[in-house]
Amino acid sequence: MNAKAVARHYGSLTPEERFRLILAAGGRGDEAERDRLANAAKRITFSAQDFRPYANAFDELALLVFIELLEEAARYLDALHWADEDPDIFGDDEDEEAEGEPGPKADTGPAREGAGERPAWRRSLDLALAWGCLLRTKADGWKLFCERLSVPPFLLWDKLPGSDRLRRALALTDKAAFTPEGLVRWLNRARPAGGPERTGIAMTAEGFADAAAELFRERVGWWGG
Repeated sequence: MNAKAVARHYGSLTPEERFRLILAAGGRGDEAERDRLANAAKRITFSAQDFRPYANAFDELALLVFIELLEEAARYLDALHWADEDPDIFGDDEDEEAEGEPGPKADTGPAREGAGERPAWRRSLDLALAWGCLLRTKADGWKLFCERLSVPPFLLWDKLPGSDRLRRALALTDKAAFTPEGLVRWLNRARPAGGPERTGIAMTAEGFADAAAELFRERVGWWGG
């Protein structure tokens, strides 16, 4: 039996059977089959309050951002752990800080340009501070997006698994993370020889908030708003 003959029977499928077959087709990458199954479905009508498209869109976006921030927090905490595990972290190189090298709480990034090769533990710590800056920037962007809507940023996350860890990681970035300016200096020192010098970073809180707003409006439209 060919595909067209099979497709003629798609209309007799139950909604649950169609749902399962659509997921199966998507799982094996058969987009044509997935579309044929979806197009053969009957239409149903929902009735909801007029704010529902906005609520659904915000719920979707909040979950996506939570997952993204949780992943950033995991990278940040892992990097801090690796720096702490380095056997040289309490070695002779610790005298560097006393000579003017900023410690973990410094928020301006590496200060001594051209100071030569940094010890392994310091390079590991710098990487952790960079991840911390990225985490904090994205979190600030989400808070800015929610501030523009006048809605609480963390309300929907309080009961989600991982929310406590995310809050702890965000609190830690207040003490152990580069500022954007410090991150730029670190990137310039770590760039390949002859590479272009950076004057800023692509990820900003404002840019993250703008991208979130664009996706939010797109999903509101998809939900019928």
